[in-house]
Amino acid sequence: MSLFSAIGSATAGLRAVQAQVKVVSDNVARADDPARTRHTVGQVVDRSGFVLTTQYRREVDQAMRAQVEDLTARDGTSATKSEYMQKLGDLMRTTNGNPLLNTYASNLEAAWKSVETSPESEVAQYQLVQAADTFAREIVRVSTGVEDLDREMRTDIDTSMKEVNRLLKDIDRINRDIVSLQGYGSAANEVADKRDNLIKELNTYIGVRTVDRPDGRVAIFTASGQALVDAEPANLSFDGGNINLVTGNDVTSINHHIREGKIAALLNMRADGSRREPPAPASGDPTAEVIRKLRSQLDEFAKMFTAHTKPGEPTSFRDAYDNANPALEGEQANQFFTGEDRFTLQVNAKLLNNEAKIKQSAIKDVVAAMTATGRSFEADGLKLSDSSYSSMASNITGTWMSAAKTVKTANEFDKDAKQILEERYHSVTGVNIDEEIANLQQLQTSYAASARVMQVTNTMFDALEAIVR
Repeated sequence: MSLFSAIGSATAGLRAVQAQVKVVSDNVARADDPARTRHTVGQVVDRSGFVLTTQYRREVDQAMRAQVEDLTARDGTSATKSEYMQKLGDLMRTTNGNPLLNTYASNLEAAWKSVETSPESEVAQYQLVQAADTFAREIVRVSTGVEDLDREMRTDIDTSMKEVNRLLKDIDRINRDIVSLQGYGSAANEVADKRDNLIKELNTYIGVRTVDRPDGRVAIFTASGQALVDAEPANLSFDGGNINLVTGNDVTSINHHIREGKIAALLNMRADGSRREPPAPASGDPTAEVIRKLRSQLDEFAKMFTAHTKPGEPTSFRDAYDNANPALEGEQANQFFTGEDRFTLQVNAKLLNNEAKIKQSAIKDVVAAMTATGRSFEADGLKLSDSSYSSMASNITGTWMSAAKTVKTANEFDKDAKQILEERYHSVTGVNIDEEIANLQQLQTSYAASARVMQVTNTMFDALEAIVR
């Protein structure tokens, strides 16, 4: 090897070490960043040792990354459902202890039995009216809370859509940056790490899949193939019921394309197939169409106290009270409860204001009606037979307690699975301090060897120069 070749090889070695030291140093500095992948640098040299190209790479496991993104979307779905089922539990007081609706239904039945025992007791009659008022107010309170929960979900979707549009634009901007940064060393890898983190965040809202383009860009699609980022980012909007893709003046609903993630969960819980044409039956999934089912069940339960007797079933509460005779002067002859639905159910105002007394002749029949089984109850998401009034309340709250427990268990599983896979992915693609320190030691040795070659070559040139003189 000539002296010039030796100098060229040593210089190439020093440059290679310099590039690698910078990459390793950056790895060590960002070791605690969970979004950081391990960066490496490789160089292609010719037969003389001169560097032809320098290649900067990221340690990425494409298959494992796709699994992490999928589990992130699933966790976004179950976490959102678990959060709102918890809020529903708080509303219905099913989270801890005995639900208030159950308690107040039982108290109403007990109050009627107490009046039956002491029909002349004004205290017992007063307590009955108060128990009935508390029961009716609880139905109205829960019904109002359901509407508040629906509005909260709608606001959450609207806020989430703004985040999705921001993420899509940020990813598209990084795509464009990466194309222009391909020839600038490790800079493209830095923004690619940032893009991966944005895609992961996007998956918490909408489950997506990615396709790598030859120029370094990443195209993003929903699981069903709807493009969200490719030539340009999609512009999505929310009109209160549908997620729409806005293209110029065209607005197209893409609800059916959104299957996982927070937004999918919220759409699923707010869905109402009864508004379609033709109407669709309620979903068998206990965590789907939650608002629709609650509205239907509370409406039906309220009507059970103001409706007439169904054919083949025990006498209804209303008929048991209204049809009893005689009605003495000063007694409320009919309509113990008034109203037609979950919002309007209330105790007759005359009874509440003590302008009328409970009809004595109705007490025995109402107690029989309150305790009788054999009643049917059919609402969206809940169908019962051979029920009493109190068991209807228990089944309504029990259904939602069971659904909340199921979705909480699913979320715990998804969260644990995601965490385990993220740890595995980070162990494969992330920065390992021990390995990086070992690399620095190797680079130190390589640097010393190249520097030694330079030193020896310089000494030889000095000797040759002295000979020439």
